[in-house]
Amino acid sequence: MGILDFLFSSPKAETSCDVCVKSFAQMWAAYNRRKDSLPGDEVYQGRSEPVPTAVPAADRLVAIGDIHGDYYKAVRAFRLAGLTDEHGRWSGGSTVAVQVGDILDRGDHEIRILIMLERLAREAEAAGGKLYLLNGNHETMNVMGDHRYATPGANLEVLGFSTWRDFTALMKRRSGCPASEGQPDPLQERREAAAQASSSSATLQMSRLRPYNWLRSRALQPGGEIARRFFAARSTVLQVGDNVFVHGGVLPAHVEYGLERINRETQSWMLGGPDGPSRAPSFLRGGSAIVWARAFSASDERRCDCETLRSVLESIPGARRMVVGHTVQTRGINSACESRVIRVDVGMSHGCGDGPVEVLEVLKDGQVRRLREHGPPVPVGPPPPRHSQHVTQHAQGAAHGGKEAGAASISAAAASTAA
Repeated sequence: MGILDFLFSSPKAETSCDVCVKSFAQMWAAYNRRKDSLPGDEVYQGRSEPVPTAVPAADRLVAIGDIHGDYYKAVRAFRLAGLTDEHGRWSGGSTVAVQVGDILDRGDHEIRILIMLERLAREAEAAGGKLYLLNGNHETMNVMGDHRYATPGANLEVLGFSTWRDFTALMKRRSGCPASEGQPDPLQERREAAAQASSSSATLQMSRLRPYNWLRSRALQPGGEIARRFFAARSTVLQVGDNVFVHGGVLPAHVEYGLERINRETQSWMLGGPDGPSRAPSFLRGGSAIVWARAFSASDERRCDCETLRSVLESIPGARRMVVGHTVQTRGINSACESRVIRVDVGMSHGCGDGPVEVLEVLKDGQVRRLREHGPPVPVGPPPPRHSQHVTQHAQGAAHGGKEAGAASISAAAASTAA
């Protein structure tokens, strides 16, 4: 029987498997009598465990800015930070690293980077370190269905990923292995995605201008394979010791709404399902969104809202500094507002400025350094001033847990400001 006959003919009893393996890779290994330990489909399942909002300080902390689909610059950034060896394996020991989001768009290697980062995160944890990955505005845009900045190469990568995953799922079914509970038929799902892409003149025109965007939408929509496997497992804001990491910026309304609540509701939306919100939460939409805000990112410090930044940090227990991406810093990693904010997006991606590779290093003794490929480390500003210890109980309670009062102000900001 040829492979096409096998795939598309009616299943027969003799093609059923007695014990269904967990993935096509395992099936192939079993057929060839190999004993390799290969990952099963569980590595692609949605990850719904709660994401962290605050974690302890680290002896060595590293921050990496926006990557935007540039695999080779990403590899160089991790190597520069001392996090990987010449073979690309984790060598950072107990270092804690944070990548501040925007893996997607403007470059061709999105899925390749996602898989590399997931592997490094597992290797880091095994070595006593940690790699935290945040969601940026380009992750949330794509989950919302906005693919304007996807490159043709990235869409081809999604085509290959989706085709291989559909093929392996179909192979399993044709071998008599039952589908996981709730898992749709891959061919039917593919037909529905194609039909949706031609459901209106606007979507039809977009699919013609950007081939395979309909497959991108299928993989990245809430509950889609990439959204639920990769992005739903990430924080949107994370405090490591006294450093608050976020892609855009934390504003007073976000603190009042609750940082834990923001992480929880973002995850629920990305996982999809009948119990999740059907629309992106308001704190992810508009110019004042937590992944879009630029209040602390202007190159000219006089245009930064330093007073608001000071107030925000004072309202988050233990916070002294914010580390942000999102806005390209043509002069490299730098600080502003008495070093209360450090901006780490240097536009390193080939599709977004092709700037030099730089990473941020924060040491236990208080040193904060900008690491460069072609020069010695450079100090990044003096330590930020310590806050007044007087912080209201309302502010402390709202910062991580959240209060209902913050919802109205965030919704108003999302409604009044275009994304």
